[in-house]
Amino acid sequence: MPIPSSDWQAELASSLSAISGVDGQAARRSLMAPSAPLCDWCSNLAFSQAKERKTSPAKLAAEWAKGKKWPIFVQKVEAAGPYLNFHFSPAFWSAILSSAAGEKDWGLLPPLAIKALIEFPSVNPNKPWHVGHLRNALLGDSLARLLSSAGRTCERMDYIDDLGLQVAQSVWGEGQKAAKADASSSPFSKKLDHALGWKYVWVSKQLEKPEVETEVRALLKQMEEGHEPVASNARHLVEQCVKAQYETAFSFGIYHDVLIFESDIVRTIFGEGLKKIIDSGAAVKETSGKNAGCLVVKLQDQPGFAGMENADKILIRSDGTATYTGKDVAFTLWKFGLLQDSFLYSPLLVQPNQQTAYESSNSKSKTNSYPMPFARAQMVVNVIGAEQAYPQKVISAVMRKMGYSKEADACIHLSYEHVVLPEGRFSGRKGTWMGGENSVGFTADELLDEMRKLAVEKIKPEYSEEQKLSISQAVAVSAIRFWFLRPNAGQKITFDYEKALSFSGDSGPYIQYAYARASRILEKGREAGLLPAPPGSDYVFNEQEIGLARLLMRWPHALESAASKCQVHPIADFTLEAAGKFNEFYTTTPVLAEEVSASDKSARLMEVAAARALIGRGMDILGLPKLERM
Repeated sequence: MPIPSSDWQAELASSLSAISGVDGQAARRSLMAPSAPLCDWCSNLAFSQAKERKTSPAKLAAEWAKGKKWPIFVQKVEAAGPYLNFHFSPAFWSAILSSAAGEKDWGLLPPLAIKALIEFPSVNPNKPWHVGHLRNALLGDSLARLLSSAGRTCERMDYIDDLGLQVAQSVWGEGQKAAKADASSSPFSKKLDHALGWKYVWVSKQLEKPEVETEVRALLKQMEEGHEPVASNARHLVEQCVKAQYETAFSFGIYHDVLIFESDIVRTIFGEGLKKIIDSGAAVKETSGKNAGCLVVKLQDQPGFAGMENADKILIRSDGTATYTGKDVAFTLWKFGLLQDSFLYSPLLVQPNQQTAYESSNSKSKTNSYPMPFARAQMVVNVIGAEQAYPQKVISAVMRKMGYSKEADACIHLSYEHVVLPEGRFSGRKGTWMGGENSVGFTADELLDEMRKLAVEKIKPEYSEEQKLSISQAVAVSAIRFWFLRPNAGQKITFDYEKALSFSGDSGPYIQYAYARASRILEKGREAGLLPAPPGSDYVFNEQEIGLARLLMRWPHALESAASKCQVHPIADFTLEAAGKFNEFYTTTPVLAEEVSASDKSARLMEVAAARALIGRGMDILGLPKLERM
């Protein structure tokens, strides 16, 4: 029987265009997945055409349904009110299943000429990641996976604020013999980022003394001006802290391409960026009023700023220092390739995925530095908390005033809300992100450690200790990643240990178990000398098999839709649905039972392989570790 091409929607749209007399692009835009399983695919074209043709949508749909030139894989077309409903042939489902089961790159969209730069998580380099930082990092990492799967080239960038006040405070604390880091209750007390975090709590209390505040400010000024050896010592401390933080990242499967340090931004691209802002007329120097002497951008004429009491935004203060917004605008110009890339880069570390993470390294102390082709992106995504919505809005507004409307539209703020553990909220300065003697901390390390312990309790006793350790790590990571990624980023999260680890609910381990079950069935098939093969022409698909095949058919549309909106949570929902559909199939459709014929066994093994590919593709995007057995 004839089978559809890989772009079956193009075939369907072409036929719909010929039958309706509507432009081919309009016909394709009208095609969609049905909201209920009443058909396989549908079109709402009659809605837009009825008014123009002075007839009812239902009448127009009924007329088109009688057309005779539909693709060979369309078994039936019927009008359901204003909709055209399409039902596909068994040959179509066989082709869909064969493609998913047999093609190595199945589920990936064709390459696009789009480079996406994703900045995350930009944590202050003087403390461990807490669970809020973890949500940022997981969103950024999974978005990069999503966009890469959807054909974009992705660059994962981390912004390191090595000139921030908090870093200066930690540098000051490192020079104090009396500095305390009493982290004895933490299993991570010897990890540098944790030790620095505990010292930061001690330093924050010393800042109540005026002389300490003065010393810290003086130290910060030396760091900003590049005085030696202060600047080099501060940079070294920051790099060591970042490496410790990245140990946390690696434990969750999170990696980066390049880290850009604020000190290098200030000393390298900021001057050019500032000149470009001034030359464009987007900012002016105030000569009077409260902003006298400041370089200010006036935003009253920009969408969303009209009527605001203080719509003006300072980029350069009267003392000549730059605000965060001023530096961020220059950094954004560089990301889009609108400034010369005068950065030099050097290797920072080789990550567990065998990829090198590079750091900007324009410091004189760096000898192995060289240019590299970072940035120059067509779209920029900043993963930053919801509380930073206004500054992100300002950056886009300044870009528009400079004449870069296209870049402003391509500058996306992936906003996210807070994460709360059952114990409550936390504060970095007070150290409440650290666990007490009898409680779990709010650090990402301690959360994963606790989840590992809980996961071990669910593992069958016949596994070796080494296997238990490996499986518990994978299950804990899956539980945390899925719990953090399934909600819309704009929703607040309260983490629930038990629900996140459930093997029977809406969880990462549930998806892992479905994947492992499919893997085991295929393994048993190979042991019996059976391989997946397409169903014969007389094979009759049951309801569960068609439901599974429909998901395979919908995947490219779901993938592109999620990527175009920069939303990860639809993929989490889709993958969960795929795991559920596979489990329904498994419980209703015997695969290797004695009463099943050899040809049907091979056909159903192909369905298992296709389901495994679909679930696996979603797991890849969500970063859920795959287990062949559980």
